[in-house]
Amino acid sequence: MAKTETAIVTEMRCGTLIPVPLAALALVLQGTFAVVDANGYAVASADVGGADQTCVGIWDNSTENLGVNGDVVACARRKQQFLVRNSATDPVTQADLGAVVYIEDNQTIAKTDGAGSRSLAGRFMGFDTQYTGSVWVEIV
Repeated sequence: MAKTETAIVTEMRCGTLIPVPLAALALVLQGTFAVVDANGYAVASADVGGADQTCVGIWDNSTENLGVNGDVVACARRKQQFLVRNSATDPVTQADLGAVVYIEDNQTIAKTDGAGSRSLAGRFMGFDTQYTGSVWVEIV
C-alpha cells in the first residue's frame, strides 16, 4: 500500500479492555492473570506460570473454549493497577516499589523470575492496607 496524500480516519480503541483468543480447551478464570503462549493464544488459568508466557492483563470474566485455538475470545483488562497476592516464598518488600515482578501462579506475583522459570507480570506499585497478603501490580 502506498502512502496517503489525503487526510484519513484511523479507527482506535482505548486498549484497557482487549479481546484475546483462547487456546483449544482453555478455561480462563475471572480475576486471574491473562497470559498468552508463544502462538498468541490464551493459556488456561490452571496452566499459568511458565517462563514462555506473556502477561496481557487480568481476565474480566470466566470463559471456556471447548473448540480449537481461537474459537472463543475472552476479554482481559490492562493499563491499570490490580490487587494480586504476594508470594509467601519470594515476596516483594517496600524496597521493591516500582520494580518488575513475575508470575508465580495465576493469582500470585513473585519478586524474582525464579531462575528463568517465571514470566513478567508487571511492576510492583505498593501494598494494600486492608488486604495485607496482597500487592498492587501495574500491568501495561
